[in-house]
Amino acid sequence: MFSYIKGRLAEVGTETVVIENGGLGWLINVPTTVINRLPAGESEVKMYVCMIVRDETPKFYGFLEKDEQMLFEMLLSVTGIGPKAALSILSTLAPAEFFLAIINENLKVLTRAPGIGQKSARRLIVELKEKVSELSKAAFPLAGTEASGTRTGDPASEAMAALLALGYTGTEAQQALQKVSKRGENLNAEEIIRRALSALAER
Repeated sequence: MFSYIKGRLAEVGTETVVIENGGLGWLINVPTTVINRLPAGESEVKMYVCMIVRDETPKFYGFLEKDEQMLFEMLLSVTGIGPKAALSILSTLAPAEFFLAIINENLKVLTRAPGIGQKSARRLIVELKEKVSELSKAAFPLAGTEASGTRTGDPASEAMAALLALGYTGTEAQQALQKVSKRGENLNAEEIIRRALSALAER
């Protein structure tokens, strides 16, 4: 199974790129948000990839950030969401914006993606809200635990761990938390995460 490919950016189309690696040109399907962020010229790029085999034909889907790759794979687990719809969502919404829409059950934001109607948006919320929450909960032990298993981490540490579990880097998570922290406020981890995702979506 491929994790990423690193090589020379040989061609850039409207929905695909070709990366030359080992004498081969790898055709990779990408969201428009990736096209817009590619370096100029034939630079070396690293792209996280997912391979999907349909009718015995493998297709590659690529992303510049690990959280984009993770979200793509998460979207494919939803009933009725295939690669085309997943790319449409990633072409419209940043991962932080998508996660926030799921947490807030915001149909208006989700239906901004072409091909995603009210029915598909509701299905995304139903099937992914618990999964997004579980990712956050799985990270909570990183904030510190006692021998009894009781969570002892402060809300900021729990929020930091949750953002890391959602695929953000330590630097991205720390910067987002610094933006939303206000002296004297006593917020729980859930509210801090919500504000941090809003800050990440505005980047």
